[in-house]
Amino acid sequence: MAVTWSPTPVRPSGPAGPAGRLGPVVRVYRRFRPLSRRARLWLHSCGAAFALVLCLALGEWWPAAVLAAAAVVTVSGFERLRPAPGLRSVRVHEGGLVLVSAGGREEPVPWSAVEATEYSPGGPRGVHEHGRIWRAGAGEPLALAHLWGLGGLFQELEERLSPWLRAALHETLRAEGGVRFARGRLTVTTGGLVHRPPHPLATTETYPWTEVHSARASGLGELEIRTHSAGLPLTFPVPNARAAAGFLEDLRMAAVG
Repeated sequence: MAVTWSPTPVRPSGPAGPAGRLGPVVRVYRRFRPLSRRARLWLHSCGAAFALVLCLALGEWWPAAVLAAAAVVTVSGFERLRPAPGLRSVRVHEGGLVLVSAGGREEPVPWSAVEATEYSPGGPRGVHEHGRIWRAGAGEPLALAHLWGLGGLFQELEERLSPWLRAALHETLRAEGGVRFARGRLTVTTGGLVHRPPHPLATTETYPWTEVHSARASGLGELEIRTHSAGLPLTFPVPNARAAAGFLEDLRMAAVG
């Protein structure tokens, strides 16, 4: 029997309670309101036209680079100053997070209440980076976006949570005999891995631990597994991929070492 791995309660040690009892502030991540693509295009067009006129008037092209840098700084500063609805900032304390609303209300989230995290760096077509935090007792995850340094926030969260998530995976394997990731596409057992490709007609692949070369968290936040027989790595969208990769590496090293 294998259990599907999903966000499950994690109870790391550490202070809990109101924001004042979470310890000193480590970092602050502030929210901003991004400009629309149309507004950015309009500003860039105006900046390019002004730069062209100035360069023609001076007979030099070096002002174009200076104006381009100034335009980037101006747009960034304008986004920082624009009031953003909803969450105003996220403070990282030694003992947890504090969510600060636009009205100044603070909601403490101790580390013991964080079950899992998931981060997406964004992509083309105006898709911004975003992430989700699962909290104990909450029906829906907390969605975070448009925070300066959001990737750094989720990297810090994963570093703090990975040891406890890793231990929870080992406990699940001991208790249930297997752990499923990515909606059952990957099953981890003490004997190795079972990969079920998403295509319904594809053949299930089995890899004993001696066939597994490595497991790591990719830059996109996915679990990446390399085997000796497969040419391309197997990738799976897994929350807290670093903890999952460490879990697999523990099993692999114990089997081959």
